[in-house]
Parts: sequence; C-alpha cells; structure tokens
Amino acid sequence: MANYYTLVSTHIEKQRKSFYHDIQLPDLKLSIGWGEVNPLSKSQSEIKRGIEEFYPEYKSTVNPDNGAKSLTLFIHLKPGDIIFVRGNAEIIDVAVITGHTFFDRAGHYAMDYYLKILFVPLFSDRRTALKTAEIPDEIYNEVIYDGGRSIVVRELSEDTARRLLKAMSNNF
Repeated sequence: MANYYTLVSTHIEKQRKSFYHDIQLPDLKLSIGWGEVNPLSKSQSEIKRGIEEFYPEYKSTVNPDNGAKSLTLFIHLKPGDIIFVRGNAEIIDVAVITGHTFFDRAGHYAMDYYLKILFVPLFSDRRTALKTAEIPDEIYNEVIYDGGRSIVVRELSEDTARRLLKAMSNNF
C-alpha cells in the first residue's frame, strides 16, 4: 500500500520550479538537502545532532528538528509511494517512487542535495500543477503546514491525497 507525501523541491524559493524541472525531473531523482549529514541508518535524534554539528549556524533554530523530521521521512520512502512535489506556492508535479533512498554526491545537484531517490512522474504525458491557493480549505493545513510552519517533507492521509488529486484533475 502506498503512502502519500509532499516534498518541497528545494529550500531556495525562487528555484523550486526550475530545480525540479531542470535537475530532478530529467534525472528522475528526487533529492533533499542537509547533504553533509548522511542520515542512512541513523535515528532521528542522531540526524538532528548531525545537522547541529555540520550546520552550527542553525543550532538555536527550529531547523535541526525540522530537518531531522524531513530526512527521517525521506529515508523511509519506498517504491509505490506518491509524492506531491511542491514548487513556490504550487504543487508542480506528482511523482511515484520507484527505488530506495541512497546517498550520492554525483550529478548536477546544486549545493548539498545528496540524499536521493528514483521516481517517475505519475502522469507521463503532461506536467500537473495546482496553485496552493486552489487547495481546498479543509485540507490546506495538512498539505502545507505543520504547527504553522511549512515543512520540506510531509506525510499526508490517503483521503487528503485523493482530494488533492481531485483538485488537480480540474487542471487537466
């Protein structure tokens, strides 16, 4: 059975759409930052300590907690999981995971996006898009926020995933 998630393509707002379309989509690899922290085979608390060690400028912020949570969800993705890829103020595509998470510094990945996973677009013949303002009010917070903050990787309920796909289908 699939699990459902949202993933922000990159933390750099102005590059979210282009990073997905120019880097991740052609390579068919989703990725996530905090590259100096290889989270494979580590607990969430070990990942948080790694973020604080390699990125000390974030130690007194919420970033280590949010990063550890996002990395933990990302490393547990499995084939068949569905990812709603978020750009800047929109869902820019829907991806189906086809592999397992791996750590790799190779490729055209900017900055520190070394934790990767293989995927294919759910719809091969067209890209999908849904402005966040068009997300139904009753699922908006589950899709976008966690405790008032936007989170890089977010697990969704199956019902929310269905409602999101239904809203997206109006754009086909």
